[in-house]
Amino acid sequence: MIGETIHIIVYTSIGLFVLTWLGNLVCRKMLNYCKIGLNVTLSNEDIDPRTGRWIGGLERMLISFGILANSWEILVAVIALKTVARFKELDERIQAEYFLVGSLFSIIWAFATTMLWMLYDIKFGENILKWVQSILL
Repeated sequence: MIGETIHIIVYTSIGLFVLTWLGNLVCRKMLNYCKIGLNVTLSNEDIDPRTGRWIGGLERMLISFGILANSWEILVAVIALKTVARFKELDERIQAEYFLVGSLFSIIWAFATTMLWMLYDIKFGENILKWVQSILL
C-alpha cells in the first residue's frame, strides 16, 4: 500500500513537472524560434516573465484536468479567456500569429503530456484515472 502510494506520487509529480516546468521551457524555445522565423521584435511592456510562466503552467494544468475529467468545455474556456485577455494585441497580424502559435503549441503539449500520463497510469500505474473519474461523475 505504501509502495503503491509512493509510486502514484512519483509518476504524477513527474507528469506535473513535464506538464508545467518543462512545458514552459519547450514553449519558450518554440516561441523564440518563431520570433526568428517571423523576424519580429515584440514589446514586453514591463511584463514580468515569471507571470507568463505561471499562466502557461496553470493553463496546461487546466487543459490536462479537462482531458482527465472528459470535460472539453474547459479547453474552450481557456482559449476564450486567453483571447479576451489579449484582444487588443490581436489587432496586429504578427502578434496574432505569435499568440496562436504559442497557444496551440501549449495545448498540444498539455494534450500529449496528459495522454502519456494516462497511458502510463493504465499500463504501469495504479489506474487512479478510474478513481478520479468515479469521484467527478
